[in-house]
Amino acid sequence: MKAVHLVLHGVDLESDTFFELCKIDLKAVSPGTTRVIPPKEVYKHVLTFDEQDQARLEYVANRIVGLASEVGQRVMSDRSHNTTSNPYDNALRLLAANESDFRKAEEIRYVEYHRGHGRMWDGYYLTTPVPLDKDVDLTDFVQKLRAHFNNDKLVVRRQKRQRHSDHHALVTVLQFIIYREGLPVSFEVLDEEGKDVILETIHPAREYAVTYEPETGVIELYADQKAIRDVLKQTFCEAVLDQEDSPEKLKLRPVNLEIFRQRPNFEDSFELKFGIKEAVVKEIDTQVSPGQGITVYKATPRKAFRSDAYQNLDDNGVSLEDSRKYKIRSVTLAFHCEATDDLPEETIVVRLSAPNSCSLRDLSQRERYLNHDLLVQMGVLLEDKDKDNEATSV
Repeated sequence: MKAVHLVLHGVDLESDTFFELCKIDLKAVSPGTTRVIPPKEVYKHVLTFDEQDQARLEYVANRIVGLASEVGQRVMSDRSHNTTSNPYDNALRLLAANESDFRKAEEIRYVEYHRGHGRMWDGYYLTTPVPLDKDVDLTDFVQKLRAHFNNDKLVVRRQKRQRHSDHHALVTVLQFIIYREGLPVSFEVLDEEGKDVILETIHPAREYAVTYEPETGVIELYADQKAIRDVLKQTFCEAVLDQEDSPEKLKLRPVNLEIFRQRPNFEDSFELKFGIKEAVVKEIDTQVSPGQGITVYKATPRKAFRSDAYQNLDDNGVSLEDSRKYKIRSVTLAFHCEATDDLPEETIVVRLSAPNSCSLRDLSQRERYLNHDLLVQMGVLLEDKDKDNEATSV
């Protein structure tokens, strides 16, 4: 019930709407509006509900929490939904007002959250981009996917939107979300009369995605298995883009962690823009040789933002300059941002891991600046020298 707890304590408005969405009588929660009693008391009442009511509440709460996340709020803002400073209120209002719009925002969040991260994502590009419109005929695409999965129960949802490119320009993105019936899962349940145990089988839906940028020819594929991403790539190229040749693989930018063997001087060496005032190395994950395991050096918890991992290193008499003894596996940075006319006060945490993992997702002006300017200038993210002639990764 963690999600329910988050929603009840997160909303500024009364949570009546939350219970109404779950078809639960408010009288079971509060005498009148839920504002009459504090969230803690409301939650106590929730814990007395039967399993079915609790399951409905948790399902809806998980959807609200997902769209209340930072990625979800960026999506809502980009889709021009009226938002307040409270992300839970924003998500709850949208779900109550228009479930279809909420679902579209969820689908975009799914794509943007996993974008550029290898376990769920692969990226490719066409050397010659193919023009394409959102209303393209998908009949052949759907038929081939149904044949591959040997299942007629498959749905494709599509939408057209915009996002920022590596060079901060807006590009058109065609997004195709594929839902298919998954493998059967069986449960032992009580029959309707509650007198016997029976076996009930369901086929949970599986979700995949394909996005395509007609201007750049970039194709991105989202699925939890590499083999399925390969199927989506081949089928989309053949059935939708009418391309027989396989597209080129997007190159992932190498991450250079050697710069962090000493404390980098962000303020003097690099320009901090968009209200970014301070940058601190909060954590360094090292492999110690020979055979001495992994040691993580973290900033000592202090009130001052400037407390960093290097203070911990100094306190332990450790120097990372010996590259034969210490291999840096990952680094966590924290960028403290003051509020500006257009941007809020916030702290952006960035995790960098060798050989090519960066947690930035390009969801804000600041993130794009860090991802494609500051960390590139520092020599942490290594851009391809021929990037003007071929596509690079996100």
